[in-house]
Amino acid sequence: MIRELRYVNSRGDEIAFGGDSGPWHFGQLDIFDTEQAYRSTGGRVTSFGPEIRELSLAVFMREGSLSERNRFADVLDYDVRTGQAGTLWAGGSWMRCWIPNRKVSEWEHYDSMAVYECTVLTDRPVWVRQEEIVLAAVEPTDDAGLNYPHDYPHNYAYSAGASARVRNPFMLPCKCDIAFPGPCRDPYVIIGANRYQVKTEVQAGQLLIVRGFGDRGIVLRHSDGTERSAFAAGVREPGANVFAEVPVGSLTAAWSGSYNVSVTLYDERPTPWLE
Repeated sequence: MIRELRYVNSRGDEIAFGGDSGPWHFGQLDIFDTEQAYRSTGGRVTSFGPEIRELSLAVFMREGSLSERNRFADVLDYDVRTGQAGTLWAGGSWMRCWIPNRKVSEWEHYDSMAVYECTVLTDRPVWVRQEEIVLAAVEPTDDAGLNYPHDYPHNYAYSAGASARVRNPFMLPCKCDIAFPGPCRDPYVIIGANRYQVKTEVQAGQLLIVRGFGDRGIVLRHSDGTERSAFAAGVREPGANVFAEVPVGSLTAAWSGSYNVSVTLYDERPTPWLE
């Protein structure tokens, strides 16, 4: 059951529909309907893929105010005016979208109420859930270290290394984002049989982010929030693909152990997950 929807615009402003408090609620909606485009060759279906789609969402306000109605319009219109997609949350899953159109009624009776028939527009009609894995830095020891069962051009399994078991709990191999906080040089993590590595220096206070989900990219984020691209520094060679999907199931993860590694896994499907 989905008891609450939330729309968060691209600058972080939020409107919550439903839940235990607040003036906003939701009614009829079709987010659980599916509509998959397909391609065919020679009379046979060859692939499926999402296309631009419009969804309907009815929301209403009761025991609100004129200022809340104005805030509602500002939150939704910001993304339409800037062209940046917001995020519609249904429980713990989310979808990138805009809410560009709405038909308002019942507003003339009281300042504290209104009904909106909204159009949700998305160019990627898939719902996403995510799971984060944090591999923590460890203190160096005199142990023999990790003897990783795959050969790589360099010796990544040295005495200061660390390893852990991680799991992709989803049904299919999944895209991932990886973050390496500084200070570190040429940071890497090996998950299963693949090495994710970026050949660059990350200074203290900086964060290196590999974005394998959505628009692929590699950026170095500075302490003031600005980012610069490090795309060319991503390693792509036999046994190493910085944007590789993570296989299903339990896997060994190995890294130097001298820095933290954050791995975020993403699962996608045409409808949100019930909770």
